[in-house]
Amino acid sequence: MSTPKIGVVMFDAATDAPSVLRAVELAGGTPVQLHPKTTVAPDVADLKVVLLPGGFSYGDYLRAGALAATQPIMRVLADAVKAEELTLIGLGNGFQVLTEADLLPGAVIANNSPGYSHTEIDFVIENNTTAISSFYDTGEHIRLVQKGAYNHYVVTEEELEALESGGNVIVRANNSTAGSAHNIAGISSDDGSVLGLLASPEYAIEEGFGTDHPDGPRLGVDGQGLFVSVVRTAGAVNNGEGVVSE
Repeated sequence: MSTPKIGVVMFDAATDAPSVLRAVELAGGTPVQLHPKTTVAPDVADLKVVLLPGGFSYGDYLRAGALAATQPIMRVLADAVKAEELTLIGLGNGFQVLTEADLLPGAVIANNSPGYSHTEIDFVIENNTTAISSFYDTGEHIRLVQKGAYNHYVVTEEELEALESGGNVIVRANNSTAGSAHNIAGISSDDGSVLGLLASPEYAIEEGFGTDHPDGPRLGVDGQGLFVSVVRTAGAVNNGEGVVSE
């Protein structure tokens, strides 16, 4: 049985992209690397889900994600989303790219605590009906890494009210010092086709290389569930293969 394909955009210097490729494989998917200069729609025609990975990217000196959002592939992906042909997901810096491309509301600015931080954060799942959260239970607490100098999510009062009333807040941070409105860490568009998470779940997918856990340091693998959710969205059927199983 073939495994579902998951597109991963390889933005220049997106340092977390290799870890995202690995996470997709462990969750039972086949990662497909997409060049940011892609201009041909058929390159994404057979993909149901595309991920924008995080990490440093060119142009961060301007605004995190600002230049990445102007790359040709973003126009291709925006058209595919508009045509209801795929689900687009941004992780970490990828969330910032989505806001810069006006595919998600709001903006991401510098943290309340200045400077780069790499912190393990406790999150709570607010909505488990989305492409990145279906593996989890509503109300479930998970631990993921949040890193970078720009994790402070801001929106207008009208946008914030729409997110909350529409059930479009997927994940909240319990102990982040970034300062985001209503502790929002993950959101969805109204139709669920565009999603963003201000965290790096790919840092919590393998024991020994994950977050700290009551059973021991680096044993936390809460990020696995996000990638299993993504593979489910792309049409996966649990066949017992791979490290991560449902």
